[in-house]
Amino acid sequence: MTTYHLRGFTLIEMVISIVIMAVLAVIAAPRFLNLQQDSKQATVEGVSAALASSLKLAESRIIIDNATQSIDYAGENISLTGNMPAASADTLRALLHIDVPSSWTRNWWEDPCDEPEFCILGNMYVGKGNYVEVPGFPLDSNGGLDRASYIWPRGYTLQSEGCYAFYINKASAEVYHTGAIVSGC
Repeated sequence: MTTYHLRGFTLIEMVISIVIMAVLAVIAAPRFLNLQQDSKQATVEGVSAALASSLKLAESRIIIDNATQSIDYAGENISLTGNMPAASADTLRALLHIDVPSSWTRNWWEDPCDEPEFCILGNMYVGKGNYVEVPGFPLDSNGGLDRASYIWPRGYTLQSEGCYAFYINKASAEVYHTGAIVSGC
């Protein structure tokens, strides 16, 4: 005859197990909950990196062609301002090979982007209605010679401390800047 000894968990073992799981949940849960924010930041930073690479290629095309008005970039015509790609929505579309939204809103500071992936805004300058200043890259008020363009993801509005990639054509100094603002993602 076989004898079985059934032994369960003691109350102390159960309490310790629950405490350990609670500590793990407190430490691990915020990590998993921030994945959506991290993914939006990574998306915007990826767009910024792609834009920077495309601008370098366009810069090479400008030098090779000795262009002053426009260049052919992968079959797309890109206008130049200050010997650099113009800061327009068409420029972003051509450099990144994406479509300019067909139903974008002029209320980009109030209404979230509702396009499939991104919204694009170009040709913004100091003095133009609802111009969005990029932190660390203020433009001079020089009659709109220096301009900025932006690309931001679905569900977000365009704001200075927002979630977007940018391209600034500082034609007055013949330099450009590109980057990402992800503090609002």
